[in-house]
Amino acid sequence: MALSPSLIRPATCAVFLSMSTLMGCKKEKTEPATLPGRWQLVLEHSINTDASTGQTITERHQPGTTGDYLEISASTFQEYRGNQLYFTAPYTYAGSTISMQSLNPRTDLSREVRELTSQKLVLHYKLPAIVNNQQVTIDATYSR
Repeated sequence: MALSPSLIRPATCAVFLSMSTLMGCKKEKTEPATLPGRWQLVLEHSINTDASTGQTITERHQPGTTGDYLEISASTFQEYRGNQLYFTAPYTYAGSTISMQSLNPRTDLSREVRELTSQKLVLHYKLPAIVNNQQVTIDATYSR
């Protein structure tokens, strides 16, 4: 099958245009980030499971508000809820873990860093207390 001369030029232009468009597309580059700074809660995904069986009881997706954020310095991790200090603890950051200990040495407040870029922080952790035989696992997404 041959193209008529009147169709060759438009077809060639269409091919070159689509190739130049594809070559011009760049994946958005995300720069690595340091942990210290203020991180605004965007979304909190929580799963309540039965502590005995591991069966999911409830699952919630809750957006953050302007008063929900982290304030992280070089040595102190502070979490705010509704503009009120929820907790503060000294921390260390190594690999993908933010290690924190509460005043009670048996309470581990550590969080796993699932993603850290200059604009996004995703933390995964379990609440340290089991209440009504329920364990709560949280994935929290923050932005700068």
